[in-house]
Amino acid sequence: MFQKLFKKSWALSILSGACVCLSFEKFNIFFLSFFFPIFFNWLSFQKFSLKKHFLLGFVTSLSLMVGGFYWVTYVIHEFGYVPWVFSVLIFVVFCGFGALNFPIFFTLAAYFHKKLVGQNKGRMFWSLWFSLFLPALFTLIEYSFPKLFPWYLGQCLYRATGVIQIVEITGSIFLSFLIYSLGSAIGLLVLPPIKISKRPWGVLLIPVTLWFLSLAFSQYRIQNPPNPGRTLRVALVQANIGSLEKMQSEQGLGSLVDQVTQKYYTLTEEALKASPPPDLILWPETAMPFSMGATQKRFELLKQQVVRWKTPLITGSYAKSERNSFRDYNGAFLLEPQVDGSLKVQSYMKNILLAFGEYFPFGDYFPLLYRYFPQVADFEKGITQDPVFLNDGTALGITICYEAIVPSFFRKTVSHPVHGVVNLTNDSWFGPTSEPFLHGSLTVFRSLETKIPLFRVTNTGISFAVDSLGNQSRTSSVNSAEVLHVALTLPANPVPTFYMKHGDWFVLLSFGIIVLFLFSLLYRRN
Repeated sequence: MFQKLFKKSWALSILSGACVCLSFEKFNIFFLSFFFPIFFNWLSFQKFSLKKHFLLGFVTSLSLMVGGFYWVTYVIHEFGYVPWVFSVLIFVVFCGFGALNFPIFFTLAAYFHKKLVGQNKGRMFWSLWFSLFLPALFTLIEYSFPKLFPWYLGQCLYRATGVIQIVEITGSIFLSFLIYSLGSAIGLLVLPPIKISKRPWGVLLIPVTLWFLSLAFSQYRIQNPPNPGRTLRVALVQANIGSLEKMQSEQGLGSLVDQVTQKYYTLTEEALKASPPPDLILWPETAMPFSMGATQKRFELLKQQVVRWKTPLITGSYAKSERNSFRDYNGAFLLEPQVDGSLKVQSYMKNILLAFGEYFPFGDYFPLLYRYFPQVADFEKGITQDPVFLNDGTALGITICYEAIVPSFFRKTVSHPVHGVVNLTNDSWFGPTSEPFLHGSLTVFRSLETKIPLFRVTNTGISFAVDSLGNQSRTSSVNSAEVLHVALTLPANPVPTFYMKHGDWFVLLSFGIIVLFLFSLLYRRN
């Protein structure tokens, strides 16, 4: 039966995508990711046309995207007011571009294999090809093609904190190399796609060495965490207010606005009864459905409430743009009572806006787009990433929603430096799907890469905290109102990690490996 499967190229292509999909949330069967390179390598050596190889890669991409990103169809239909038929068609197009790295990699690998098969290559060459060149090629292409969510194959290992601490040096893209290298090597030994007189056991040398180094460094880091500083107790207030409720309240229905604010007030007063009480209250993205302007009555009432609580609050809300009077910012605001009874207010404005949700691409050049699609918001883009400071000097970086899963943006956020990062998120757009779990799992890597703890609070779930070693606290449920009390030890003196200083240098190394291989092949041919 297993042999018959390998004779059905389209089925094997679908199975390759399914292995990747099932490795992530909510399934999280991460070991299936190691089968992906075995299947992909076997297919790339088959005597198909490059066009068929590209189509096989596209089928892999499609099966992965359908299983992992089906929720895009739901969002297009529910909030874009697009009929289901057209929502599905848009989603199919999205699938083609969302994981274009698979068909591109597959086609290039097949092209090189067509040139190599039949040449007199020894076991050492094939060992290096499968354990070094193909993983480097996959890593480079995976990194190079943009995605709606910047995710990598290796991020399915987000729970394996005892092995993946190495990302503070390499970045999480290195984990994709690790998975592909080991899976590719095993495939050459167990199900060789080429004829070799003897099994090249040396193919395991590189992946086993890299996995051992990753394990050894992880154990060292766990035994020697960053120098501990203060412990920050935080109450994550998840009010379970969906996007439709928020949209109605934001349209100026006063009674709904008061209902939203009252729900947050009630949950916060319950949180303050905890023993010991929290040092900081967090409300999620756009929790307050009004503008934090000086003349806004509800803003004044909120400030009075925070003064009575005697506890600092960070909440998501809106602010009028200083550059364009008809636009708002999507912002985060720190309100902190002072000893003299006054209130300190600091703010951060969201930098990375979500296309088709918070702005229309090219809408500034073609304003008519907003007239034809009035459901798409037109927010102003923030341009700074300055932290906010609590009274005791604790510096907190702020990220809103999507910003916490963009590695380059997060590195800038923590470079000031900061002792911790707050992430305010609204995942209520995605309904009863797996998106909140996938989105949450990707944020874990930012703490692993930077060794800076992170506090994440959402409107409808999931909310949690991550320490500097990537360990998650208890998570909240989805679509439930609750308060999650978390306490994390912040670093005393944050020190930039190697990855923070040098970024995705491993991608350049992968490029160098590819160039050396191709130059070697060309030199030998000449």
